[in-house]
Amino acid sequence: MPDAVITRPLRLLLIEDSDSDAAHVMLWLRRGGWSPETRRVETREEMLAALDDGPWDVVVSDHHLPRFSAPEALEILRATGLDVPFLVVSGAIGEDIAVDLMRAGANDYLLKDRLARLPAAIERELDQVKERRAKRRAESLFQSVLRASPHPSAVIDRHTGAIIDGSNSFAKQFLDGDTFPVARSLTSVIAFSQPERIEQIVARGSGTALYSIYHGGGVRRVANVRCYTVDHDGGSYAYVVIEDVTEQHYLKAAFDAIENAVLVIGGDGRLLYSNHPAEALFEQLYFGMAVDPLLASAAPEPRWWQRPTQRFEQQRIELKGQPYEATSVAFRFAGESEASTILTLRNIAEEEELQQLATHDALTGTFNTRYFTSMLPRQIALVRDGGAASVALLDLDHFKPINDELGHAAGDAALITFANVVRAELRVSDILARLGGDEFAIVFPNLSAGGAREAVDRIFARMQRTPLRFDGATRALSVSCGITVLAPDDSAESVKLRADRALYEAKRQGRGRYILADS
Repeated sequence: MPDAVITRPLRLLLIEDSDSDAAHVMLWLRRGGWSPETRRVETREEMLAALDDGPWDVVVSDHHLPRFSAPEALEILRATGLDVPFLVVSGAIGEDIAVDLMRAGANDYLLKDRLARLPAAIERELDQVKERRAKRRAESLFQSVLRASPHPSAVIDRHTGAIIDGSNSFAKQFLDGDTFPVARSLTSVIAFSQPERIEQIVARGSGTALYSIYHGGGVRRVANVRCYTVDHDGGSYAYVVIEDVTEQHYLKAAFDAIENAVLVIGGDGRLLYSNHPAEALFEQLYFGMAVDPLLASAAPEPRWWQRPTQRFEQQRIELKGQPYEATSVAFRFAGESEASTILTLRNIAEEEELQQLATHDALTGTFNTRYFTSMLPRQIALVRDGGAASVALLDLDHFKPINDELGHAAGDAALITFANVVRAELRVSDILARLGGDEFAIVFPNLSAGGAREAVDRIFARMQRTPLRFDGATRALSVSCGITVLAPDDSAESVKLRADRALYEAKRQGRGRYILADS
């Protein structure tokens, strides 16, 4: 079965007065794998209106038009501050003009009789836009995180020793109303009793000065001063965090350094200690409070966190709609007969999300080809042990015309509609995977050929009742399908080959049908 042509969407603002030249640009973009959504303008006013209707991925401009020009268009684009690539296309352009355009901010220029490199030039510039946007987001995020840091923290230029930025808490505690940057060193802003310790870690760019004593507001305080090296844009900086531990017991400080929520629960089910992450998770916590109301909904067993006969226990629980890995460690305080518990709660939402992304198709929510490929051998092994299973390969008919005539978004909508139709007719145990493009696979555990055919019949019937509706247009959807029954001597390759041949035969016979492969 031939592979479907994969095109990438492109929102193109085209500044061109020639119909033939515009068509030439479109031709080369399509040949390069782009599916352009184009708006063509010829004047300053039309360009300003088009920019208001954006966003645009790229601007391609003829050098000279009767009432407009590339330099004028470039000036307008740059005045907006938008990070949109600007490429100049001209029938004939001198090297000096081209150099002036590049200096003014144009990203590239091409001759109209050499447009073969236009798709690659656009791809290169869009990749650079992505990199610049990612860098700006990272820098903005870093500054936001820095400002919001609960601990006083500062960024120091290691070359000059001056403070150039810092958190709001640092400014409030140490700068007496001054704002960043500060043309002073850290040890001139904060009166440390041993300033050489601080200067040493800043000069080194890393390290921790534990229990450093400093004076502020007439009060003697103790802090752990931590320093990290940050290299950025050719410069080297020290990121310094001042962690006040004056009122903390050393054991409490150790627990608070743990990034996961920690609760120490007595044998009577009352709270003995909680660290900062636990306070953030459960909000109001206090010594001696009953923890049953906090933890009862996380698991069905009463007081599931208590393991009097086990030293260590780990399980997955749900708290406030988030998954956590709960670790219980039983211990006894000196002189006490009942065991207490150290309960650690680690949020694993990101890990599970990554697992979801690794095994699922982002568009349709079905399993992806990686999961299907890894799961199929396990199904064959179950068949060898006396079980049964069938596999169906499905291909959405006439998918390319939907993309070509209604656009890429309509193609996505068709795939999503199709996946939802199939899901509605499957059992919980059935496995639906998108293998790529418009091709899907279904694994029917514990179903022979008859059961698989009944399931596919239901899918076909629902397909007839569920057309694609997109942007006012309605299209009937149909699917071709090949079904095969797994055999004990099968391999993953032989299963896919049989199903694929049956699918091809279904298409050959006119599409909109299924074929059961010979065993």
